[in-house]
Amino acid sequence: MLGISLLLLPLGTQAASRPNIVLYLADDLGVDFLGCYGNRAIRTPNVDRLAMQGMKFNRMFAASPTCAPSRAALYTGLYPSRNGLMGNHTDSKTGVRSIVQHLGAQGYRVVLANKSHVKPSSVYPFEMLRATLPPDRKFPRRYRAEGLDAAAVDEFLAQHAKEKPSQPLCLILADNNPHVIWEQNKTYDPARLPVPPIMVDTPKTRTALANYYQDITTMDHRVGQVLGSLKKHGFEQNTLFIFTSDQGPEWPHCKWTVYDTGLRVPFIARWPGHIKPDSHSNALISLVDILPTFHELAGGGTLPDIDGRSFKGVLLDHEKKFRETIFASHTGDGEMNVCPQRGVRDERFKLVLNLNPERQWTTHFTKVMDIPDSHGQVYSTWTAKAKEDPLAAHLVNLIERHPRWELYDTKADPYELTNLIDHGGHGKRVAKLKAELRAWLKAQGDEVAESAAKE
Repeated sequence: MLGISLLLLPLGTQAASRPNIVLYLADDLGVDFLGCYGNRAIRTPNVDRLAMQGMKFNRMFAASPTCAPSRAALYTGLYPSRNGLMGNHTDSKTGVRSIVQHLGAQGYRVVLANKSHVKPSSVYPFEMLRATLPPDRKFPRRYRAEGLDAAAVDEFLAQHAKEKPSQPLCLILADNNPHVIWEQNKTYDPARLPVPPIMVDTPKTRTALANYYQDITTMDHRVGQVLGSLKKHGFEQNTLFIFTSDQGPEWPHCKWTVYDTGLRVPFIARWPGHIKPDSHSNALISLVDILPTFHELAGGGTLPDIDGRSFKGVLLDHEKKFRETIFASHTGDGEMNVCPQRGVRDERFKLVLNLNPERQWTTHFTKVMDIPDSHGQVYSTWTAKAKEDPLAAHLVNLIERHPRWELYDTKADPYELTNLIDHGGHGKRVAKLKAELRAWLKAQGDEVAESAAKE
C-alpha cells in the first residue's frame, strides 16, 4: 500500500515525493466557532488537535461570502468576475480551467466527495465520490443534504491504496455542516453560550446558536473519522491535510457580506515532516491562492493568467508575509440576497463598496420564516427588541442599511460595527484603498461595480 511503501523509503526520498492532498471543506463555518480559534464554549476536539499538529492560519479569506462563487474561486484560482460564477447557482465561463485539469495534468487523481455546487461539468469534471449520508426521517433537512458519509470515504481510501498506490491523490471532502438547517441541539446549554456582538441576545437567538454549535460538533466528529481513516490506510505521513470552510456562518452581518465575519475562514494545514506542528501564520491570504499552491506542491510551475499565487513559502514557514491586500465580492443569490458588495482589505483596514445603497437589505435569515428556531423566527425577535433597546436598534440598522462606502478598522473593531468613512483622519487611507479597489475592478472586468465605484 502507499503508506507502507513510503514508510520504507529513506527520509530524503519521502521528502522529495509529491504529497497526497486532502481538503476538508466545511460549509458556512466562521473562525469564531472553533476551540483552536479561541471559542471556549464549542466542542471541536478533532479540529483543535489538528491545529496542534500543523499550522493554523489566522488571516485566510474567502473570495466571496457565498457558497458557489467561493468554491469556484477556490477551484479555479480566479476571482468570481473572471471565472464567471458571480451569483450563487450560476455557471463559470466555458473554457475556464479548474483544479481538475491543472492537477490532472500533473498525474493526480482529483476526486470530490459529497457536495459540488459548481458548474458546468466541462469546467469542473471531478471524479465524484458518492459519500452523502442518507436523510434522517426524524429530522428532514431542507436547503442541504444530511452530511458527509465518513464510512464511504474510508472505503474509497482503502480502495485507492490497493488499486492505485502509485498515483497521487487530491481528495476534496465537501461536508454540508454547518449549513442550515442545523441539527437539533443535544449538547449545549443555550443560556451559557457567549453571544457575539453581531447578534441580538434573545432566547430564540440562543436556541438557534446552540443548534449551530451542535452542527459544528457533529462535523468535528467526522473530521476525526477521516483522520483515522487516513492513518489506517497509510496516507497520514505523505498527505497534506487541510481543514477550511467556504465562507462564514449563515447569520446576519456574516454570510452574504464582505465583512470579516463573512469572509474570514478557518484554515489549518498538517503535513508531517514539512509543516511545523503547533505553528501559526498571520499572513494575509485568499482562497484563490489554494489552487496555485497545490499546483506547485504537485510539481507544476507557476500557473499563468490567474489571480491566485502559491503560498508554499508561508506553508513551510519560510515566509511570514504574503499579500498586502485581498479583495472580495458578493453579487447575489437569486432574489433573496440582493445586497451586492465589493471590498478591499489590507492588514488592518477594510473598505466596502455597496452597489445598491438605496435598498434595504434582506437575506435568507431575515425573510425565511419556516425554519424552526432559526432565521426569520430569530430575526423577528431582534427587530422587536430593537423597538426598545438602543443597542439592538443599532445592530438592526447596520444589517439593513448600508451607505455607498464603508471603512472599518478591523483591529480596533473586528466585527466591523463602526463605520469610519466620514470620520476625520482617514482621508489618505480611504483614497488609497479606493484607488486599489477601482484598479482591481477594472482588471477584473467588473463593469457594474466599476461604475458604482466612481460615485
